[in-house]
Amino acid sequence: MSDYEVTVAGADTEPADGWTLHWVDRAHGVVQLRSGDRSVPLIVEGEGTDWVVTIHGRRIPVTVRNWRERTLADAEREARLHGGPLTIKATLPGLVVAVAVEVGSEVGEGDALLTIEAMKMQNEIRAPRAGRVIEVSVASGEAVGTGAPLLRLE
Repeated sequence: MSDYEVTVAGADTEPADGWTLHWVDRAHGVVQLRSGDRSVPLIVEGEGTDWVVTIHGRRIPVTVRNWRERTLADAEREARLHGGPLTIKATLPGLVVAVAVEVGSEVGEGDALLTIEAMKMQNEIRAPRAGRVIEVSVASGEAVGTGAPLLRLE
């Protein structure tokens, strides 16, 4: 598994053999792709996982995800496909600092469920789909490991 997953215009992509990227002006997003004596100018805009690359006047959406972002996106996609009960698990070890829901709470897709602090950063866990909370397995102040069940939605 590579360190990053790159999606161009919605399709998974692998780097082209022989081409290298050279920053011309990083502050303004000006790049050159080079292969031998060939050179293609690009403009790169964006931040985080979402970027837009302009090449020959065409703007192309590009998504770059590291292993953690890819894992979270895969889990979210899987959760949307299944309508049955769903166990939300910790994707990283840390300390539960806030639980925003309780058993019986109705949540919408993207609603905050709880917050885990890891390496002095707070990571908000959001609902991958709408549902009702049927079980809360953790409490504020509790340490959790990767893969620990946090709560269940139905």
